Amino acid sequence: MNSLVRKLYYALPVNLRYTARRMVYLPIDLFRDKKSLVPPKGKIFIGRGDFLATGETFFKHFKNYGNLTPQSSILDIGSGIGRMAIPFTNFLDKNGTYEGFDIVKQGVEWCNKNISNRYPNFNFTWIPLKNELYNASTNDHASKITFPYPNNYFNFVFLTSVFTHMLSEDVENYIKEINRVLKTDSVCFATFFILDNESQEAMSSKGTKNFKFNFGNYSLMDKTVKEANVAYKKEYIFELLKANNLDISHFIRGNWSGIYSEGLDEHQDIIIFKKNEINIT
Repeated sequence: MNSLVRKLYYALPVNLRYTARRMVYLPIDLFRDKKSLVPPKGKIFIGRGDFLATGETFFKHFKNYGNLTPQSSILDIGSGIGRMAIPFTNFLDKNGTYEGFDIVKQGVEWCNKNISNRYPNFNFTWIPLKNELYNASTNDHASKITFPYPNNYFNFVFLTSVFTHMLSEDVENYIKEINRVLKTDSVCFATFFILDNESQEAMSSKGTKNFKFNFGNYSLMDKTVKEANVAYKKEYIFELLKANNLDISHFIRGNWSGIYSEGLDEHQDIIIFKKNEINIT
């Protein structure tokens, strides 16, 4: 999305953004396969690129880093409209579980109607939280939420393009909740826009994103829709994870800032961390 189109899109009220997308893709969606697990293009409100291919690519990353088995319990934070869930339908067996939650009602409804109906061990929950990009229908904030799951429950937790749309109080609460619901020695895979000397120097000259508006621990790309794109200082995120008993195993730089990445060649930066065992003396 170029900068002019992005500004026009952000200028629309939240509900009109969804309506505009449905109208643009209506001619294509009229002829889609109604039985497909791929949603109509007009209902897809997350990311660009090939819907299925993106999900499959990240599923490979999850298998490589997440110690997954067909019996794993999975938590998809910001489950969107099922892009990451679809590959798991061919991997988890009846003893595996997949939980997802999102703040956008239409995505959760689509997933429950089209995925959960076929795969009963997949469940999606709508949690309406205020976000300037995705949901203006509530005044409830992510900084106050308790995830609706037991302590020490999940073998693997992931967030793709979630922290990139959250302000710092919300991020801090999500990190605390991830620590609570994640089993000891289990892994969380999360994407960010991370600011350090290298990415800050590169982004203004060759990056696809430039976070010009500095608010201390985080910077924004657009002040009018703050949660559209949020980048965080590396030392802030690393210290936050450490304070929550989470040990970073991998920091994999993305290509958003224009820096060539020898890692996974994803757009966003990736941090993979594990819940430590608490030593009681």
